[in-house]
Amino acid sequence: MRKTYDKETNINEMFDYLEAQIKNSNQPQIENSYHYYDHSHKEYYLSVRGYFSEALTNPEVDAACYILSLPQIFNKVDIFELIHPMDWVKNEEGRLSEAFKSLKPHYQYIALAAAESSNMKFNTQPALSLGLEFWSLEHLQIFWQFTAIRRKNSM
Repeated sequence: MRKTYDKETNINEMFDYLEAQIKNSNQPQIENSYHYYDHSHKEYYLSVRGYFSEALTNPEVDAACYILSLPQIFNKVDIFELIHPMDWVKNEEGRLSEAFKSLKPHYQYIALAAAESSNMKFNTQPALSLGLEFWSLEHLQIFWQFTAIRRKNSM
């Protein structure tokens, strides 16, 4: 089993890495240094980001594109029906969509946290508190990367 010191060192290095991304977010091709779930996630992200062209100038939309591009989400959503990358979370009646309900809880919490950061309101416990209770290190890294993208240009 890994020692706590080793885990703490890795987490501190991850935060330093994300802080550098925020500070250097205006560099060309910064998205090549992002953390991706897998290669498909990166490919989907670059495509979705091109579809929602506002992502190039709006960090909120850019971060939402990063979440929408997760293969677990992207493969369940028709992006051509969306105005904003997080519109798929709710249906026309304002309830959680079938695409959302079909996700595993870990990805539901990531999607809810992203939607909440876009000012969507839900009748649930805040997604961040739900996620922090259940996310693995991989899910945390995805959420941390989402946060770094969302905070782009803020420093």
